[in-house]
Amino acid sequence: MAKVSSASHMMQLGDYKFSVSSAAFSKLSYETEYRWKAQDSQTEKNSPVQQFIGVGRQSINLDGTIYPQLVEGGLVQVDKMRAEAAKGKPLTLGYVEESGKSSPSVGRVMGKWIIKSINEERKLFLNDGIPREIQFQMTLESYDGNTK
Repeated sequence: MAKVSSASHMMQLGDYKFSVSSAAFSKLSYETEYRWKAQDSQTEKNSPVQQFIGVGRQSINLDGTIYPQLVEGGLVQVDKMRAEAAKGKPLTLGYVEESGKSSPSVGRVMGKWIIKSINEERKLFLNDGIPREIQFQMTLESYDGNTK
């Protein structure tokens, strides 16, 4: 694990850094599918036998809220996320695993991931149309560049 000099961000995807001072996520959901294939076989109960064929799709869903008046470039944070997605290539995902007074910040590289979708909802508008709150959701899927 690579050490990080200071925990200036929560997680980094490509060049985009999720942080309290830009766009912080408040919920991270990690899902891993496991693939099983039913094999017809004569058994006592005449039910198919299941055979494990490997790990399937892995995905991460991030939900967060941006308060444009409180963070630098608040109105363009989701645009920056979209710019990373528009690169059209797998991005390295890393996050801060441990940070505290007694232990240094330690980064963990999760490998390559692709951005599948970004959703944005703006609300609580001021008189000039600027939102006081921007909620975002991002879906990532792991990328395995191996072709067989």
